[in-house]
This record gives sequence, C-alpha cells and structure tokens, in this order.
Amino acid sequence: MFTGIVEEVGKIHSIKGEEISIKCKKILEGSKIGDSISVSGVCLTITVITEDSLNFQISEETRAKTIFGTEDNKSFVNLERAATYESRIGGHNVEGHVENTGICKSIKKIKDSTIVTFEADSEIINNIIVKGYVSIDGTSLTVNEIDGNLFKVSLIPHTIAETTFKNIKIGQSVNIETDVNARYIRKYVEEIMEKRLNE
Repeated sequence: MFTGIVEEVGKIHSIKGEEISIKCKKILEGSKIGDSISVSGVCLTITVITEDSLNFQISEETRAKTIFGTEDNKSFVNLERAATYESRIGGHNVEGHVENTGICKSIKKIKDSTIVTFEADSEIINNIIVKGYVSIDGTSLTVNEIDGNLFKVSLIPHTIAETTFKNIKIGQSVNIETDVNARYIRKYVEEIMEKRLNE
C-alpha cells in the first residue's frame, strides 16, 4: 500500500524484455531486494539493486494496462516506497494496481494553480467522484470536475515541482488508479440493486 505522496522522480535507464531499470538516489537508500516500490503508480518488486539503479520485472499485463507499454528510455517516473504502520497518510490509500491509462487533453494555468484535464474510459469515470481521490502516475490528487469521459484536477506549484507533472504534455498517457473505497462502494451498491431486481 502507498499514499500517493511522491518521494523522488527517477529516470528510466532501460527497458529490456520484462526488466525495467530506473536510476534514482533517495529511494535507493535502504531499499532491499523484494521491497515494493510504486513506479508511477504501479506496484513493482525490486529484483536487482546496483550502485545507482533499481531493477524490476514487468509482466505483459502491466505493459498492456500501463504507460510502460509505450514509454521510451528517456522517460521520468514518480517513485514512492511502500507505507508502513508508522507512516503518515498525507494522500490516500493507493494500492499500486493501475486500472488503465488516460490521456492528458488540456493544461491551463490559472493564477498559482494548473488545471489539467484527462480523458479516461467509462469504467474509470464511473469510479471517480467530484472531490474524491484519484491516483495519476502514483500521485494522490483530488478530482475537481467530471464532464462525460473527461475529469479535471488542480495542481499546486509544489506538486508540479516534485513530480513528473513538471514535464507533462498534451496527448501524453498517464497511469490511473481510482480510489479503492469508491470501487468497493460501487460494487456493493450494484450487488444490492441486482439482488432487488431479481427478487
């Protein structure tokens, strides 16, 4: 489990087959083989540790559902170590199970905030609520507005400076994980409604 508070921006060093190597500094300190790391919102397990990099294995399912099916070797990623019982939850509970990717449709600067609009499929949109949480590339954000298959979030300067959002561009794909609590509630309500319809 993670919190959606990015600790470091790392750089993809290489992607060879099912192995991805990421250069980093802060996350490297104290990490052990077998530790779970959120890599732009994807929970990955450390398999190799070098002097300046962490290596992970990525499955075909991960490639199909995340940006790692398209990212090149120059890409930057958000990194966060798994939360512990002593951790302060500054964001929200992020599982690291990305549901699908979305696309950045617009970026608009309004005073000190930056409003970013994303497009996502209906399954993701149905699990998002206004003022609820969403994890985008592993960053815990609050949804400001929903319009059809589009939703908006507001970024403060600190978030932009400390995450990969400093480099985001229109048309770029991002990893999306909706709030697990919203998904559980939706599933519960759907089961209740189905049960009543079948009575």
